[in-house]
Amino acid sequence: MTDAAKASALTAANAVDGKPRVAGRTAQFLLGIPLGLFQLAAVIGFTVTGAGAGESWLVPIWGLLMSTSCAVVALRVYRSAGARRVAFALLGAQALFSLVKLTVYHESASLVFMAIIAVTAGALFMYHRAAAA
Repeated sequence: MTDAAKASALTAANAVDGKPRVAGRTAQFLLGIPLGLFQLAAVIGFTVTGAGAGESWLVPIWGLLMSTSCAVVALRVYRSAGARRVAFALLGAQALFSLVKLTVYHESASLVFMAIIAVTAGALFMYHRAAAA
């Protein structure tokens, strides 16, 4: 990335003030911590301890890839429109993952994650719209 592109990205990020700016940081936090690192730790913990013994490997691998991606994308989501588009796709994958966990494995904790996903999507949409203006 050239210096001019970096300056342009910083200017665009700094141009968003007030509630959209808070929404952007909120989305970044929620995407990185509960949907990223916390979920990654849970996937690793349940896989290592064998809590999901007998289940297919699809769910742990899906969770591992998705939560790692969320943690990485969260680092760039505040400054990059492309990263925000990827984040929207990841939120869709998160919602589908939670739906599978709720309907197939009957895990009520998925409802908490669905609420976090909804708040993150709303905050990200608000910030994305303000940054694009």
